[in-house]
Amino acid sequence: MVKSERGIALALVLMALVVSGALIAGILLGGTQEQRVADNTRNSEQAFGTAEAGAYEVVRMWSPSSMSFHGLIGADSIPISDSLSPWQTGRYGGRVYKLSNDLYLIDVTGRDSVGLRPRIRSDVPARSHQVLIVRVRPFMLPAPAGVAAVTTGSAGITMGGNSDVSGYDSTPPTWTACAPSDSAIGILSSGPITLATKGVAVSGKPATKLDNTIADSTFKRFQDVTYAQLAGAATITLGPGSYKSGPVVTNGVCAINNLSNWGDGDHTQPCGGYFPMVHIAGNATLTGTGQGVLLVDGDVNLGGNFEWFGALIVQGAMKAAGGGNVDATLWGIALINGGLDESQITGKSHFRYSKCVLTQVLEGTSPVAMARSRGWAQLY
Repeated sequence: MVKSERGIALALVLMALVVSGALIAGILLGGTQEQRVADNTRNSEQAFGTAEAGAYEVVRMWSPSSMSFHGLIGADSIPISDSLSPWQTGRYGGRVYKLSNDLYLIDVTGRDSVGLRPRIRSDVPARSHQVLIVRVRPFMLPAPAGVAAVTTGSAGITMGGNSDVSGYDSTPPTWTACAPSDSAIGILSSGPITLATKGVAVSGKPATKLDNTIADSTFKRFQDVTYAQLAGAATITLGPGSYKSGPVVTNGVCAINNLSNWGDGDHTQPCGGYFPMVHIAGNATLTGTGQGVLLVDGDVNLGGNFEWFGALIVQGAMKAAGGGNVDATLWGIALINGGLDESQITGKSHFRYSKCVLTQVLEGTSPVAMARSRGWAQLY
């Protein structure tokens, strides 16, 4: 019996070593696999967070004037430059597509932190592809008392010469894709409205209206947006002075970074899709042409040959005086606080309410917010 069991200890030891080795190998394999799964999950989450942060960073840094200047999807798109995420957890890039005048698609691909360090062996950054649909959220300019071609404060307004104010909806030449027309008040004021007996024409529904609820806040708060916030978001900010504006085109392309370029009311021209928000911190004398939202902290003097398409918001008084064969014309609406000074419209000055102009200008100068329904999707 003893002879037949010789060498059994060696066999048992070898078997134990094999079993132990298999167990250890299994544990190492399982641990390695779990580590890889954890790394992949972490990298995927980083890529997801980077893409999501990148999409909302595009919204946060949204420049309404430059974004609205681009063409519709299929003919144009706006690149999102390759950027480090706000928390430095990865990089993102992509494109923005304009679906309509008030709807945009933000297409972003995010990569995890593997892409931030030198490539090791076969490391491949995790990626997340997301799209975000955003809609323009226009601020509301008309006074609570009603929409008017011209709204003034308690100092009132005087009209003379061959000037006219019309609250009936007017559409400028070359402007298309307009909403159904409506009409507005001609002149709305909390102060006296003085009209010359000859040469002056005021029309609307009604032509004039006095309303003592119009106050200083009417010209400084527009629902959830203040005048100061609009001024802070201005595309062009200038000090007091005299300015002659006009479209600036370089090699057939609208030069939107030129401070003298305030857009072009002729929508067949290169700058016809550029709607800047212009803020003048003081008194101003203006000639030339432009479109968008024009903010003036002080008094404004509209000289002959001045044509503006959009909204004019003045904290001081306004003097508009076209003369001879040179007209001063505003398409849209004018909100004139006035302060202690009466505003004046004389000479050949024309103020024409335009829903088409106001709608397109606000779409081109307002921020965006995510669409309420189905505004986000992860593609992979």
